[in-house]
Amino acid sequence: MADSQTEIAYKCCDLSDTAIKIADTFQGMVMQRGFNAVSYGDLAKELGIRTASIHYHFPSKAMLGAVVIKRYRENFQTLWQDVDAADPQSYVRAYESFITPIKPVRNMEGVSCLFGVLGAEYQTLCPNIQDVVTSFFVEQAKWLEKVFDGGRKAGVFNFSGSAANFAKLFGSALQGAMLIKKSTNSPEHFDAVLGQLEDMLYGR
Repeated sequence: MADSQTEIAYKCCDLSDTAIKIADTFQGMVMQRGFNAVSYGDLAKELGIRTASIHYHFPSKAMLGAVVIKRYRENFQTLWQDVDAADPQSYVRAYESFITPIKPVRNMEGVSCLFGVLGAEYQTLCPNIQDVVTSFFVEQAKWLEKVFDGGRKAGVFNFSGSAANFAKLFGSALQGAMLIKKSTNSPEHFDAVLGQLEDMLYGR
């Protein structure tokens, strides 16, 4: 059965300024350390507040985690542009709307995609957070498949194989590149992987 506090958090849309600061700080720490490695004590120390203040806004870590990943997923998906079959360049713009928010991770030392970090810890997460992580990767793959398939039919992409498989390859390689970049502090690794993926996408 789902944790009722997590369900409340997942449905929560309006956060106070303090709650937003807590969520932002927690998100950044998780992207660096991982979900299980960040305690409310760590978060309180980072923010310079008491743990009681965090519990006031987020009674449980599961509740805070649910808010953070819901917000992260919605922020990214809001940026994904729709495509227009009558406009071939709309597929290029849609792809750019996907990749542009990801590129800054290249220059963020010790940081990887939130969902990539959570995916690596998947088995240790509570079921509610597992569900959001799973749904994000499924939704991302389906969206990329739609963009890649339509773009190839429109003549702007020229990759080999099925669109579904290429979407899975693209998403998986990108997540791997961000994790390895984080581990090696090598932005050049990220550049090399993304460059190869885009060469494959455009048939260069």
